[in-house]
Amino acid sequence: MQFDLQKIEESLYKVVKSGKTIRLISYAMSSYVEKVMDKSLNIILDEFHKPDLKTIIYTCTKELVINGTKANIKRIFFEEQGLDINKEKDYAKGIALYKDMMKEEITLEYGKKAKLCGLFVKISFIYNKDVLKVEVLNNTHITEQEEKRLREKFALVMQYTDLLQYYMDHADDTEGAGMGLALIMTLLLAQGIDPGFFRVGISKNETIARIEFPLNPEYVGDRYKDHIIRIPIETHSL
Repeated sequence: MQFDLQKIEESLYKVVKSGKTIRLISYAMSSYVEKVMDKSLNIILDEFHKPDLKTIIYTCTKELVINGTKANIKRIFFEEQGLDINKEKDYAKGIALYKDMMKEEITLEYGKKAKLCGLFVKISFIYNKDVLKVEVLNNTHITEQEEKRLREKFALVMQYTDLLQYYMDHADDTEGAGMGLALIMTLLLAQGIDPGFFRVGISKNETIARIEFPLNPEYVGDRYKDHIIRIPIETHSL
């Protein structure tokens, strides 16, 4: 299926001028999704005279989309293997198999399966003169094991300022090095963005990752939401 990126770009300009939220649906991180994300951010940041933030916001958004995509694909993979993702023993076995199999080309194949199963990732760019909020939702519920590991990774990553050192120390982790999370935190800290602006929300049927990128230095931020896993810094605890 061919897409006219020029027409899409024209539509994006109109949406941004009207101040409406931009929402994209993805089943796998394809080149098309990357291009639309890129154009969306270019237009939004040019509108608010913040093109210098493009690299960090695009990189963080891409990492969140990849994480959401993997979470959805993981469910399909476990089901195909006849494993219960909510059982600790099955989870450990499935993750080992999943890590060995999941390469980029396989991910695209599973993206097609995700679409057939109704599993998607929704990317939202919500913005005004003060802030650009990036929300990435995947419509699968995080398991107890995953929530525990996510909290542990948040705590662990916050002990590092050096991404290379994190990789060297944790490259052999069971579920991967958590490099996406480490990269996001490193970029936010390097940009001087409050780590508390990165949150993960959990509900019954979906998981939402949200980052607020201030466009105004006086921006305070959305704080103290329900059902939020906050980065475990004392000054930002629940």
